[in-house]
Amino acid sequence: MDLGDAVRIAVIVGGVAENGPHAAAIRQAAAAFAAARNAKLCRIPQGANALGLARHGVLPAGLDAQAMLRQPRKAYVLYGIEPGLDFADQQAALKALGGARVVAFSQFACTSTRAVADVILPVGALPEIDATLTNLDGRDQQAVAAAKLPGQARPGWRVLRALGGALALPGFEFTDLDGLRAGLAPVAVQVAAGSAAPAAGSGLQVAASQAIYRVDAVVRRSHALQAHPLNAGPHASLNPADAAALGLAQGAMAKFSTATGTATLQVLLDARVAPGCVWLETGHGATAPLLAAATLEVARA
Repeated sequence: MDLGDAVRIAVIVGGVAENGPHAAAIRQAAAAFAAARNAKLCRIPQGANALGLARHGVLPAGLDAQAMLRQPRKAYVLYGIEPGLDFADQQAALKALGGARVVAFSQFACTSTRAVADVILPVGALPEIDATLTNLDGRDQQAVAAAKLPGQARPGWRVLRALGGALALPGFEFTDLDGLRAGLAPVAVQVAAGSAAPAAGSGLQVAASQAIYRVDAVVRRSHALQAHPLNAGPHASLNPADAAALGLAQGAMAKFSTATGTATLQVLLDARVAPGCVWLETGHGATAPLLAAATLEVARA
């Protein structure tokens, strides 16, 4: 890469790279390049409050999420996750959860949660609770509840405190949110080594990013956001050259197949998609079966 006489350089690692199968290698390469060129490295966090969670030690220290699914556990605790949409490897997740005892903290009793959970504990959504979030600048920001909790829902921290206290676990001695906040401090964690990236096969390489208004259970249920033009619905974007080679036109329906699943999706042509790749958006049930694979095959539907 020729940067000429540039003296101020920024290397930005975005969401597709951060969540892809080769994320660790990309981060290492980006850090090495930035160090060699005295550049600033900017990594886009993975979801709201990711900086705050990492700062306080909410990171995999034993097994990472993929390893916990590929080496099934006897029990799982899910917090704010819709199993049918929020795992990269949907097939592995539903198989592991289906054979275990599952406690789910959730604002919504969706179909995929009911299918695997033995107990669903109703917790409040962010607009309904007091909370502390950490912004991209690393600054803590406090949120105040703007609505009353529905039914038997409770703030998630209160439910966790009750469970931790019943199990006599350390760190649950607080009795209110002020006490919890007073006890918060940065925690250094030796992060577990990630699982190996899936082996590349033949076909188009999968590039996946979060659909703008499908990132969590709350926005997925907002009728106004789902009607926004940026919410294009489940589809597969291909470079026009790849689509032409496959005999696919704009708006055509195609069958996409991987070792873990298949999906029939509408094809959109986009010259910004790199040749040899197919760009998918997460958060849709229709694309979920394809997201665990590194490559896929395409055929006319």
